[in-house]
Amino acid sequence: MVSSNGVPLYLHTVNELFNHISNYLLQVKMRKILLLIAALFTVMGASASDVEKIQFANAGKVSLGVMSGFPRFEKSMPYISLDGMIGLKDGFCHTNKFGDNGAIDLGFYIGYARDESRFAYLVDPSNLQNPLWEEGTTTSWNLPATIRGAFHWEFVKNLDVYFGLQTGLSFYDRKDVDRNGKQVYSNSYARFLLGHYMGVKWMFSKHFGVKAECDFGGYTIGRWGAKTIPTGSVGFQFNF
Repeated sequence: MVSSNGVPLYLHTVNELFNHISNYLLQVKMRKILLLIAALFTVMGASASDVEKIQFANAGKVSLGVMSGFPRFEKSMPYISLDGMIGLKDGFCHTNKFGDNGAIDLGFYIGYARDESRFAYLVDPSNLQNPLWEEGTTTSWNLPATIRGAFHWEFVKNLDVYFGLQTGLSFYDRKDVDRNGKQVYSNSYARFLLGHYMGVKWMFSKHFGVKAECDFGGYTIGRWGAKTIPTGSVGFQFNF
């Protein structure tokens, strides 16, 4: 089903949902962030002696990651993302130095970012002799959703190094409104994307750690390819 302006109705619904989510996230109080940092340092003090070898992606093991990516624009909120994986196979590489090592996982990635900026427009395009410019607001959001798989290797105890590939769809929505709140432009689409990434995880215990990832692709496929996955992200890892 398509709305009067040619944009699928489901994208309007998704847009409203993510506008509510982003507005809530932008209103998070600083004290909540401080509490989160305090909790992190508390966990960092826990003993890591019980962390198992290749425990990051053991076959059948499930993990979830929550990350924040580096902003793309001055006024954009950072990317927030959720990723999860299940280990498919482990210990299939044996070396004298590292013993049975190496693991492969399969999982998913979902990210979200919202941007708000200003633009200038002509109030009366027909009057170019005495042009009158006004300022409007552009609001856009982007949501990449992919499946991905990675190869893991543990060079140092408790430190997981991995790299992998991911592919999926990138959903995008943009609305331009003038100073009176009237919509003057809109654009929504879903495009295929492809990316490759690498990351590290440091585990403080069997179930909790921190992680950092760097994405070298994350571009939509097509003539006007756009990077829709943040280049760098940091966050937390939870193993089950």
